[in-house]
Amino acid sequence: MDRLLVLVKGEFNRLNKYNLFTAHFVVLMVWVGLAWFFEAAELKAFVPFIFLMDATMMTILLVGATLFYEKQEHTINSIMVSPVTGDQYLLSKVVVNVLNSFVTVVFISAALYFMKGVVYNYFLLVPAVVVVAASHTIIGIWLSYHAKSFSSLLVNYIIYVFVFLLPTVLAMLGIIGEAAARFLIVLPPDTANILISAMVREVDPWRLVFGYAYLILLSVVLYRYIVRPWFDWYVMREVGV
Repeated sequence: MDRLLVLVKGEFNRLNKYNLFTAHFVVLMVWVGLAWFFEAAELKAFVPFIFLMDATMMTILLVGATLFYEKQEHTINSIMVSPVTGDQYLLSKVVVNVLNSFVTVVFISAALYFMKGVVYNYFLLVPAVVVVAASHTIIGIWLSYHAKSFSSLLVNYIIYVFVFLLPTVLAMLGIIGEAAARFLIVLPPDTANILISAMVREVDPWRLVFGYAYLILLSVVLYRYIVRPWFDWYVMREVGV
């Protein structure tokens, strides 16, 4: 546990050192600025999209950026000669991104309450954000394994947006009909949208149960069979062995 706390502290230090905290805060201020132009009723329909983007796309981008900066700092080399395990290193990424998403929930929720008096079901929002952020941290690590530069990382990010997120957004806008949208539940962002949207609208219980079970199972499978096994390959590549 002590080693994990040290790793988490190091993660936050790097986020601060490379101004990723600042970039994240700027994005949050943009969301708050956009929210100002909505009426309270309209804002309730829009706010799940804010949390969806933060817990999915922002999470992937942050974990990718930290891994990229760690390459430049040769952090992996230090880990190889330290008592820290690969599981602890990867878990620290998950913990930090979940905490970042929780900060977003607190900041946005407070801003919307004081600006527009908007409230929603926080008890459904918090666990949804935790599960979504954790699963997309693991997805972000997976995407980062195959990025040799920050540019290739952005390419992987854009591909994920077009293949997995865009259909979800089109369904939210009604461009994709309900009949076709039902099948999008197999896409992680769409499942994330179902869980997060429960904060403002009624969602069938079976969809919530499926959503949590699906994202948790997906995270376990990705970690157990891809992210953790390939971590050793990633380390060897970075240290030039």
